[in-house]
Amino acid sequence: MKVWLLVNEEKLGPFETFEVRERIDAGELTQDTLCWYQGAASWGPLGEVAQFETMFDQVEEVSDLVTPPPIPESVKNQAEKIKEALAEELSKAPPLHAIRRFFARMHDFLLYMVLVFAVFQEKVLEMGQSDSVVPLLAVGFAYVLLDAIMIHLWKVSPGKFLLGMRTTDAFGHAIPLKFSVLRSLRMWILAMGMGVIQIWPFSLGISWFLSRRFGFFLWDIPRRYRVVARPFSGMRVVAYVASIFAMSLFLNMVLPEALLDEMRSESWMQEFIGESK
Repeated sequence: MKVWLLVNEEKLGPFETFEVRERIDAGELTQDTLCWYQGAASWGPLGEVAQFETMFDQVEEVSDLVTPPPIPESVKNQAEKIKEALAEELSKAPPLHAIRRFFARMHDFLLYMVLVFAVFQEKVLEMGQSDSVVPLLAVGFAYVLLDAIMIHLWKVSPGKFLLGMRTTDAFGHAIPLKFSVLRSLRMWILAMGMGVIQIWPFSLGISWFLSRRFGFFLWDIPRRYRVVARPFSGMRVVAYVASIFAMSLFLNMVLPEALLDEMRSESWMQEFIGESK
């Protein structure tokens, strides 16, 4: 049977019956599409043609099957309770692990300075004799990026790994890189005073005081970042001390003797007190 179709006010055809069926299966034609075939009195909808009407019944049945039923009220109530419990849990301040985090941060910074000195030994010595803070800020910002990348990729830094800690967002997921950089930058400024020795004790003290008030460190507050700690163990202490000892030994081997003598004779605290007078 030859069939003509009226689609978008345009007459198409003639088509064989199987061709019309294929277009119906593809969703190109509906039961209201007008058609005419030889012997028909006038144009009429496809849904009223005997050869095609059963196909539209099948489409309606399939459509009914894929429509999901309403969600039961009991499931809705349970979902609401879960949301409320989760919101309540997230509102609680997690343990700070302040002491462990401090030693982890000091380990990471010492490791970073060892790496910088190993690669840029002459530049570091020149920077130590310079009065400009620009090189110091550049080194600090590079540390911020390195720390942020490690937290983003692995949720840990070397120091946190040795002391059994990992940093996550409020739901236990890895922090996106953009926010991880912002977090590390806030930490560098607020907790470490951008590496400026004279500022560092004050910034650390203020951060500690505000953390006791808010339950979070300032760099964790915006998105409720959390540091999760595993139970402490003697092996972690041994690994940490061994790492610190190895880095200190390396610095003593590579630093010039004159610079070591200067560091021994005038500590940063002595320098700070002297400049404060």
